[in-house]
Amino acid sequence: MKKNGMLSKFAMMLAVALLATSCSSSKKNEKAVEKNDTDQVLRVAINPYLNSLPNIIIQQNKLDEKYGFKMETTMFSSGATMNEALAADEWDVGEMGAAAVTGVANYDMLVIGEVLESLDGLGIFAKPDSEIAKSTPANSSIKDIKGNADTVKGKTISLPVGTAQHFTTLKWLGEIGLTSDDVNIVNMDSAQAYQSLVAGEVDLTALNVPTFLKAKEDGMVEVGNLANLGTRYVDMICANRKIVENNPELVEKYLKAFFEANEIIESDKDKAADIMYEWLKSEGSETSKEDNLADLKRANYFNYDQMKERVKDGKFGNFAKELGNFYIQQGQLLEEDSEKFDNNIIDKFFK
Repeated sequence: MKKNGMLSKFAMMLAVALLATSCSSSKKNEKAVEKNDTDQVLRVAINPYLNSLPNIIIQQNKLDEKYGFKMETTMFSSGATMNEALAADEWDVGEMGAAAVTGVANYDMLVIGEVLESLDGLGIFAKPDSEIAKSTPANSSIKDIKGNADTVKGKTISLPVGTAQHFTTLKWLGEIGLTSDDVNIVNMDSAQAYQSLVAGEVDLTALNVPTFLKAKEDGMVEVGNLANLGTRYVDMICANRKIVENNPELVEKYLKAFFEANEIIESDKDKAADIMYEWLKSEGSETSKEDNLADLKRANYFNYDQMKERVKDGKFGNFAKELGNFYIQQGQLLEEDSEKFDNNIIDKFFK
């Protein structure tokens, strides 16, 4: 009897122990579920340009962990390749410039915010001994613009057709009273276009960074600049429609981290230039700290409050819409695509 009593007590103790273990295991599982709920993975597309630098800052400062998500990045060579990857559902959010317009029109991409506006970096150049560089338009109120209908009509301009450089050129021609029909536009990539100017094969060329900076260093004369012509180039935060519709909370966390990173960049651009140099060097890009700093100084990175103000003032999305209309006029997009620039540019995250 005594033996049976001892077995009975042992059985009770074992049952209690098993129950405690079960409860403990259950609580651990609950914690694991909670952790998985907050430690969500966001697929971020990056490219080797200014607009992706905030993502590097997020990683270095672990801002994704701070806001309760995990960021996984994939490098793309340009906005164009990002668009192609979006068609295959390979990323959730990413940043790009003019290519965002094509993404909205052709891939149902959403524009959910803006990264920065460029205060400089897109312009039309002539050689210093050119008559265009020495003449000014009679009717323009823009201080730094050069050239007029008499000196520019019939001239040859090299540029990559259908890009922001082309857009800049048409705005400049309009300011001096001309259209694309009054000049000869030759399609070339930026590096080739600049070399054609240096070699004297063309009269003018339209450039962006880094060839824009090279032209200035070489003493070429800037006859028109996009910012001076009333439009500032804006890089955009873009998103896959699926992530916005299925997990807007995760997108909101990312935006908080992103705009905190923007504030870090704006607070110390010298340090940001060092970070950008080391990052681009690790990606195999040829660059210098001096060029990176010059690039950063021509850009104004928006913070969260500034984005809210842009939404409130009706400025958000204006550049995308203006550029989209330009592409429609050039026949690169269809007339009906204009509706997408109303429907796919959304400001819900800043209201």
